[in-house]
Amino acid sequence: MKKSRLNIRLLIILGLIITIILITFSCFTPVEKPNDPQITLYLTEEKKVITLPFEAYIIGTVCAEMPASFELEALKAQAVCARTYAIRKIMEGKKYPMGANLSDDIYSCQAYITESEFSKLHSSNAQQYFKKIQRAVKETRGQIMLYDRQPIDALYHSTCGGRTESASEVWGTKVPYLQSAECGYCAESRHYEAVQVFSVQEVDYALGKKGDGSLTLKVIEKSSSGRIKKVLINNLTLTGEEVRRRLNLPSNWWSYRIAPDSITINTRGYGHGVGLCQYGANGLARDGKRYTDILIYYYQGAAIYKLDY
Repeated sequence: MKKSRLNIRLLIILGLIITIILITFSCFTPVEKPNDPQITLYLTEEKKVITLPFEAYIIGTVCAEMPASFELEALKAQAVCARTYAIRKIMEGKKYPMGANLSDDIYSCQAYITESEFSKLHSSNAQQYFKKIQRAVKETRGQIMLYDRQPIDALYHSTCGGRTESASEVWGTKVPYLQSAECGYCAESRHYEAVQVFSVQEVDYALGKKGDGSLTLKVIEKSSSGRIKKVLINNLTLTGEEVRRRLNLPSNWWSYRIAPDSITINTRGYGHGVGLCQYGANGLARDGKRYTDILIYYYQGAAIYKLDY
């Protein structure tokens, strides 16, 4: 069997001989190995680089990215997402500050926290939760998702609000495995619905314009799920994602009501809505779904493989 480009590039990057084995969806128990690949991670606040085992990095990322109280199978799904996302970043060759392989910056990579930081956040439950996350990472050791023999862009978000969004609707790029999917499992999230009120002055400031005290808004285009794709605010055309960032909205799935001196925005969901819905994953896990089922549900057409290191 020919080695794929994935094998060759990971051999160069990680210094390992990697065999890719398709996982069957029966019970899988990995064997701990002492020779984990080492990666370098840039810590944004400390402005320094640390070196740590790759699987230890995945533990710290799951600790930071998903609520520790979630079901084990949801945490396993998150571990596979985090591992896939990191491998893809490394293979892309992106260099972070000080030449690090990865960063804990949530805008350019993934969050990461240490065990001590995790303990401070969870106090009396810390040991129980940390062991559960360790187990989730151990039981998915080396597992990543591929599409067309390449690691997928394993995007994820907190709460979709009832339906995930396709990548093409958000960024204009068609990605076969990042399609919209119905999700009736995230209603327990506190971000499922929210209300925010902005003054006209706050909107003008966010848009970087000095207005005349009035506010006009017209939705130009919506996605098939109902999210805002393009909007006209005070004669300024913006994408839904631009509005979300500038007004610090939980998502770009919103409706609005304008008053003489303010605007009320009702949002659904939290995040860009593409890929795995974390609260939805937890809902599926509570319904008895395994992490493999959860991943296939949100990343349509992707397959789960194992990196043998």
